Amino acid sequence: MSSEIAHPSTNPKQAALQLVIELVRAGKLSPLQGDASNMISIYEQFKAHFEADKQKKASVSAIL
Repeated sequence: MSSEIAHPSTNPKQAALQLVIELVRAGKLSPLQGDASNMISIYEQFKAHFEADKQKKASVSAIL
């Protein structure tokens, strides 16, 4: 994995993935608890949040 940190506004999918990986590294999210559906759900929630934020910022900049 690249050491460069993805910005959520420019690359929401990569930023969401990096965030989930960092949560695992920090011990806040365990891949050993249950199946992968929990981690996939968390990734999807972060990705959706970052994509919505990206859309919102694009709408605001189009107005300005």
